[in-house]
Amino acid sequence: MDIASIRASSLEDPLYYLRNAEQVIRLCLSRYADLISPDETRRLTLLLSLDESPRALLIRLVMRKGTLFRTDALQYSEVPDLNAAIASLTDAELVNANPSLSLAALCDLSRREECRVLAHCRLPGAGFASSARKADLIQSLLDTADAEQSQPVQAWWPEPPFRVIELLCNDLFDRLRLMFFGNLYQQWSEFVLTELGLQRFEPVPLTAESRPFQSRAEVDLYLQLHHLQARAAEGEPIDALCAVMPPSTDCEWIHYRRQKVLFQLGREAERQQQRELALSLYHQSQHPEAQLRTLRIQEKHEPPERVYQWASDALTRLLQPEIRVGLQRIQQRCARKAGLEHAPPKAPDIPVESMTLPKPDHGRVEQAVITALSDADTELFHVENRLFTGLFALLFWPALFAPVRGAFLNPFQSGPADLYRPGFSEARSEWLDEGFAQLHSGTYHQTILQRLEQKQGISCSLIHWPSLSPSLVEHTLALIPAAHLEAVFRHLLLDLRHHRRGLPDLILLNRTAGRYRLIEVKGPGDRLQDHQRLWLHTMQQQGIPVSVLNVQWAS
Repeated sequence: MDIASIRASSLEDPLYYLRNAEQVIRLCLSRYADLISPDETRRLTLLLSLDESPRALLIRLVMRKGTLFRTDALQYSEVPDLNAAIASLTDAELVNANPSLSLAALCDLSRREECRVLAHCRLPGAGFASSARKADLIQSLLDTADAEQSQPVQAWWPEPPFRVIELLCNDLFDRLRLMFFGNLYQQWSEFVLTELGLQRFEPVPLTAESRPFQSRAEVDLYLQLHHLQARAAEGEPIDALCAVMPPSTDCEWIHYRRQKVLFQLGREAERQQQRELALSLYHQSQHPEAQLRTLRIQEKHEPPERVYQWASDALTRLLQPEIRVGLQRIQQRCARKAGLEHAPPKAPDIPVESMTLPKPDHGRVEQAVITALSDADTELFHVENRLFTGLFALLFWPALFAPVRGAFLNPFQSGPADLYRPGFSEARSEWLDEGFAQLHSGTYHQTILQRLEQKQGISCSLIHWPSLSPSLVEHTLALIPAAHLEAVFRHLLLDLRHHRRGLPDLILLNRTAGRYRLIEVKGPGDRLQDHQRLWLHTMQQQGIPVSVLNVQWAS
């Protein structure tokens, strides 16, 4: 299947979820044929050849949680003959119609009253009241000698009130989901149950070279890392998980994924008071926060003058503003403990104003300020984190939707998969330089306004289209100097994940006076957060007119 031929199915089709899922299967069979084993290809091809009813049932099972299902809970209008559908899927080796399962798994599938009947069946000498709790019934069953065995339902329960089937292709569909989405946190339902026809997406050429996975080993490595995270979440010992940590890879984006998993395991070891193990994991990880967590542990156990020096060294290497705030605080604490002279960097003074307003019956404090400050010459807009990120996306649209390896996996993406990874800017330096060149030449006005019209409504993860009216964009571009826009955009690029938040709430535009101002509004009891302070300091340093407005309600 060619990517260009993919079409989202309409919700008017009762089997739209099946149509969408089968497009994913065909796309993966086409685009990743060299990464799918012959046996997997055979099973998927066989699935596509089955009648519609068993195909629909399988996708229903894939979208549900777990791999064991009661047949009496599989009632779908599109599967009129459930037994026949199960038989077809069993013949195709996609479902097991008589699986072996543990007693605990059987209890999980059973209702409370069914657990009581099962307990009477397996423990005939014990008396269980009709009011017995399910948890107590299960514990009594699991205390029996053979509870750890795995066997068919009939071996546990000679006359069970329901049948159980097992999905045998869950791992295969996880592999397909990973190759389609590029991650495993997005579920099948996010695609197959979505009316994608209501959204428009930027067409990005998906070439063989831009595929995120170039070998089956890379897919396997990602799956290994995912399973390690899942096992850690289930409480397995971290040192045991470290022993099976897969080696590094030349694939940059999967390498970053491995660094992130090392950091997450380190955090879990730290929570479990395994200090040396946590430090070892942080030392192996290149995750931006690993150095900060290392110093926070060392701060508790090492001489303060030594930690002070380590923090100073880290400040010369790490550029992320949020990390630097944490390092500077460690410096200050250690200097105080060690009696060292330390002059923390002086933050620029942000103008702070106060205003007392009548409390509105409804609405947010920002709207009350807009009403109070607006006049014939002055317009205010509640833009917060939407205006500058939107202008950034319009100017740097070619960079956002560049066919970089690992960035685009399917035709239904609102932005690149690596948008928040450390290497985002480096992989797109050519396109980013073109955007900044337009700021210097003055052609950015026309570019942004043209793209505002041309790209209107196309799904973009950095744009909230209702917030970008042509009037607001035109007036903003007329009043904000290019140097100010460049300063904001460069700060965004330092850390898009964190810096897309914390921008000032309001923009004030006075076209008569030819000026603008950004205002961070704080209502009663509200205070500045670190990410807001960073934006305010950056803007003040760059000469951008910005202030904080503290609002009190009139008594």
